[in-house]
Amino acid sequence: MKKIVAEEKKHELNADGFLQIVRKYSEIEKLTFDILQKFIDKIVVHHCEEIMGETVKKIEIYYKMIGHIEIPKMKKLKKERYIKIFSRQRAEQIA
Repeated sequence: MKKIVAEEKKHELNADGFLQIVRKYSEIEKLTFDILQKFIDKIVVHHCEEIMGETVKKIEIYYKMIGHIEIPKMKKLKKERYIKIFSRQRAEQIA
């Protein structure tokens, strides 16, 4: 039980500490493994599921000092719009 409690305490909310890291890396040009280690505590990847004809894989990201943040689900139309926008931006960066 003590081990479980100790593990959970590592994820306790420490917004000030997290903001210090954010300020330090606010103008990065390239995301490196070292920078990811500063921000992310762990990543949990779940099995694929099929939900309403769409294959979905849930991924939970636990950030250092603030833990897991639940991001609201996006409606299909909004999701398609984001994919279109970001695909276009990525194509422009490559060109």
